Amino acid sequence: MREINEEIKQKIYDLYEECLNNLGQFHRKLDLFLIPTELVKKIKQSTNIDVSEHWVCIDNFGILHTLEEHGNPISEAKRGQIAIEKQDFIKMLEVFLCPDEIKMIGEASHTKKPLLQFVKQIDDKIYVVKELRSITSKKKNKLNRLVFHTMYKIKAPKMT
Repeated sequence: MREINEEIKQKIYDLYEECLNNLGQFHRKLDLFLIPTELVKKIKQSTNIDVSEHWVCIDNFGILHTLEEHGNPISEAKRGQIAIEKQDFIKMLEVFLCPDEIKMIGEASHTKKPLLQFVKQIDDKIYVVKELRSITSKKKNKLNRLVFHTMYKIKAPKMT
């Protein structure tokens, strides 16, 4: 597994804090690293989608969406889920880099881009991370990205 270094963690935490504190309109994205070759192969094998030369990206829209939809302990408990917290945005990278399961679950409603789901059990929780494939023009020197869209977590079934 690719090591998630302290610099990457701090950048994600800083963006998280900015999302909580900045009430104005803004868009900030973090291109974290190129998707490792082994993971590119796994994604291709599981979904038939080629993400070679794609950057792993998280932006404020993904963080805000996740917190709005999956950050409230009361509403999450009613759905059988556990509220997302700050440190879960680092766990998201662990889920993405070493998933137990990868699958394509359709298309994003607004962009029609493939929506990929990565699932991993960590301790007594199952994390589900959804990513959007984002292709940008090479002519404009823009990057291909796999952009964090949302995540949620649930209690793992108890093994008897």
